[in-house]
Amino acid sequence: MRSRWLVYVLLGFGLADWYFLDLLASVSQNQALSQHIDQANALTRLVVVLAIISANYGIWLVPLMPAAIYEMKRSGSVRLAALAAVLVWSAAMVSYYAYYAFMLMWVGLPNMDFMLFANRHLPGYWADWWPPFRRVIVEQFLEWMGIAVVGGTIVGALTALAYRWIAKRPVRGRATPEIGAEG
Repeated sequence: MRSRWLVYVLLGFGLADWYFLDLLASVSQNQALSQHIDQANALTRLVVVLAIISANYGIWLVPLMPAAIYEMKRSGSVRLAALAAVLVWSAAMVSYYAYYAFMLMWVGLPNMDFMLFANRHLPGYWADWWPPFRRVIVEQFLEWMGIAVVGGTIVGALTALAYRWIAKRPVRGRATPEIGAEG
């Protein structure tokens, strides 16, 4: 049982979302594509905007939903499926903001070069460093952890309930599976 909870943590520890969001930003900043979309009809523009927004937030569902479904299959508990979802999203927040902090300190981000650790010898470095770090990393991390807990609980429970509802529906030629019957 313990190994699957470790898998949920590892599932959340992905940096794919960081690069996926960069990819989305680069696509939306493409001049030729933007001009083509601007010339499209209103319905096409609406569909493109909805697709970008869905992809932006939908990437967070990719690791969560399989974890909630797997946990529902294994335990048959909506509560444990919701907890698995919270664990996945919490691990994702930890890895996302740890990587963000790494990028700020060691690689550099646009308009944040003063935060590079290589500049630590400059007078006032730490006094200038802490306020943006607190605002960009600490405060946002705490805000998104709250969202991970509340949202993960809701989405994990809804995913588990949907799985249970679908799994109980009889399908011609197939026996109804028992939820929680797997080891």
